[in-house]
Amino acid sequence: MNAIKPLLILLFLALVPTLASAKDDDPIIISGAIKFDKINASDIMKSSGTWNKVEVPIQAKFNPDDGSKSNWVRNVGVTLTLVYQDEKAVDKKSPSSFIVLQAEAKIFAIEVGKKIPVVFYIPWEAYKVYRLSGEAYAWSVELSANGSKIPLTKKNLKTMLSKTILTSSDPRKAYEAYNKLVEGAVKANKGVLMPLNQCPFNVQYYEYYTKGGSNLPIPTYIND
Repeated sequence: MNAIKPLLILLFLALVPTLASAKDDDPIIISGAIKFDKINASDIMKSSGTWNKVEVPIQAKFNPDDGSKSNWVRNVGVTLTLVYQDEKAVDKKSPSSFIVLQAEAKIFAIEVGKKIPVVFYIPWEAYKVYRLSGEAYAWSVELSANGSKIPLTKKNLKTMLSKTILTSSDPRKAYEAYNKLVEGAVKANKGVLMPLNQCPFNVQYYEYYTKGGSNLPIPTYIND
């Protein structure tokens, strides 16, 4: 049996009743592995260092509005939370040695059945300040469709939470500690993690016009 399966069940049971009952599918799902990439300074115009890119692939499964005949899911939200270790910190075990980055991307609409990449960037200065690079130590994703949040369920846990949370010796405590850390540290670096529409022009140019883009079509990002 897969070793992660009993841990997922334990975490799910521990969070009931805060989790909604599972359905056959969520209206929006994470459709593949979250990708962490390093983009060299030489690939982005006027950049003085390495940028970190995070791509969250999502897919629309159905329109959650009861009775709607529309084949589009509107107002899709993707909130990405990343926890990195500050490699320059003296005490690596201290809570202050963890860097929390969070941002929400808003997508105008996704056609049912389609897959799209939702892209976030961390600026090159973050490496200079924290020596922050590569994949996050821990992460989580929250999704919403038509303005309604999609709750954690037994079925989507593996795509919404990182393995560092799910494979810990006590997933429930790990999840609680993760949320506590995020709540206490998220404001310190507000705005550092950016969805594509909030990135500076040189990064957007790389994504739209050069080799930076995914093979999938780029969705339309909107502001609140």
